[in-house]
Amino acid sequence: MRFLTIILFITLILSGNLYAKENKHYHPEEENHCIGAGPQSPRDIDNPVGSNSVFFEKAPSIKNMNLCNIHFHRNAEHKSAEYSTFVKDGDNSGWACQKPADGRLLKKHSEYNGCEGIAEGDTIETHWVYTTCDIKTEGVKPLGEGLNACLTTICPNPQLEVVAQVFVLQKNGKYKFSESPITHNDPTVVYTGSTTGTRWNNHNCSPLQVTWNVKKTCDTLDIDNFSDWCSNNKYKEHHAHGVRELVTSKTLLSKISTSK
Repeated sequence: MRFLTIILFITLILSGNLYAKENKHYHPEEENHCIGAGPQSPRDIDNPVGSNSVFFEKAPSIKNMNLCNIHFHRNAEHKSAEYSTFVKDGDNSGWACQKPADGRLLKKHSEYNGCEGIAEGDTIETHWVYTTCDIKTEGVKPLGEGLNACLTTICPNPQLEVVAQVFVLQKNGKYKFSESPITHNDPTVVYTGSTTGTRWNNHNCSPLQVTWNVKKTCDTLDIDNFSDWCSNNKYKEHHAHGVRELVTSKTLLSKISTSK
């Protein structure tokens, strides 16, 4: 019974962490649910400062993990020098790779070739999510879609790693989209944090722990190729997700000690 209760608790948390239609706004009188929470995400990855005291082991190499989900956010959740232009865009407010052209925010984001919530010129942050759970053996059933695809009934609390890369969507962009992170020699930052998405904020922290591997630079991604993947992928990720507000309090951040 205790085991089933733990599974139910984690499932309920995960079902909303990146995909729920949440509200970023909170009232000052709300209880602070970040007391005692582990390090949070997203963050300014150019700033290594952090003093959160919760420590957890970093995930193993993704070569020894299983890809369980790919999704994306309109505007970058993380911030770095190359994506540091703030875009005020409702629940999608985040960071752009370059100063948006005049009228960019007037573009409709209803659908682009079957991919919901994107337009040419948008910055997106793409997340490849890996799990230590065995999700490939025949007969193994993940708990659901989204991040629930990273869990099974016998593996309810896996180690997770998210590889994040930031792109500008353009006609005939430099890169085509891939089911694997795009190989590059650009600098990246590795740090311990949490899941993201607009359900969480600085008063309501995610309890789940993630190893992040975030690319610090921007590339252009072919929007037509990407929209083809978006409208037909096996993860059923057909729309841009919202952006969690940037975490800035050092008490909610881990210290960044690893860069590549």
